[in-house]
Amino acid sequence: MKRLLSLAVLLSFGVLLTAGCGTQSGTGTSAAGDKDKIVIGVTNITMKESVYQFMKAAAENKAKELGVEVIWQSSELDPSAQMNQVQNFIAQGVDAIVIEPADPHSAKQQVILAKQAGIPVINLEGLIEGAKTDLRIVGDSVRVGEEQAENFMKEWGDKPANVVILSGTKGDEVAESITKGNLNNIEQHSNLHVVGNQYHTNWDKQLAMNTMENLLVKYKNDIQVVFANNDGMISGAMKAAENAGVKDKIIFYGADNDQSIVEAILKGDPVRTVDKGAMLQGERVVEGAVKLVKGEKLQFDQMIDDIPVWYTPITIVDKDNLEQAKQKYPNLFK
Repeated sequence: MKRLLSLAVLLSFGVLLTAGCGTQSGTGTSAAGDKDKIVIGVTNITMKESVYQFMKAAAENKAKELGVEVIWQSSELDPSAQMNQVQNFIAQGVDAIVIEPADPHSAKQQVILAKQAGIPVINLEGLIEGAKTDLRIVGDSVRVGEEQAENFMKEWGDKPANVVILSGTKGDEVAESITKGNLNNIEQHSNLHVVGNQYHTNWDKQLAMNTMENLLVKYKNDIQVVFANNDGMISGAMKAAENAGVKDKIIFYGADNDQSIVEAILKGDPVRTVDKGAMLQGERVVEGAVKLVKGEKLQFDQMIDDIPVWYTPITIVDKDNLEQAKQKYPNLFK
């Protein structure tokens, strides 16, 4: 199934056929090996968060099941490294490329290069701005934010509450959408007052902790709920509240269903998270890529700007609903 590229095309990329950036793993022979096996190149934004480790493992297991190969690499939030990875995938002759963009704008050029080489592209999670990909696989990010706020309101009722929103990187479509979901519901409730709404580059835990520390001082600890776009930032906010001696007086919401948050839930900390279907996303990356390579009918939920979008389901994880946590971290429940 490998694509044979002309020497001129390869030279235009200026890359070595076997060079790579970031972490690489495969589930079968190398891309230079079995020419009858479908090979899928994946470049994601980081492997430093557990959500991606589960996603990668699920993709590799599905690849093994379907008799295909996954080469999974991480850009570690470096757009230049990601470009090198995509160029190397093309030079190796992979059959499909999956891109979770380190930068939503520069990733467009990666899609163009892949398309020029005749390789289908799947956009994973964050939107690649201005690019016509063949499929997008993503959790419904607006719904993540809405679920956080809805869950809080069911518990809190109509009492007044000061609200903090901790957003990821400004301009990141997923971060913007989760925050939009928060605001969609908050704006419908006059008892909720947003006292802090801050973006944090690279969704950074320490930056979120700093923001929370400053807001706790500014509002004399009078904060009732914190909504964060991911679990790393909510961990930072919880640490700030703990240092201020008010962790148990605030309700915290994160997203990704990371192990550290599940452990906090089991300890009785006032935190909830949203499982965005990372394991299912890993499986769908492979399933979607195989269908594209074989020219089979794609499964998707909605067409947006002529791109089929396949949403993974989202689930609130809290002390009363731990099923998704048990699937990911069975050792915590023995």
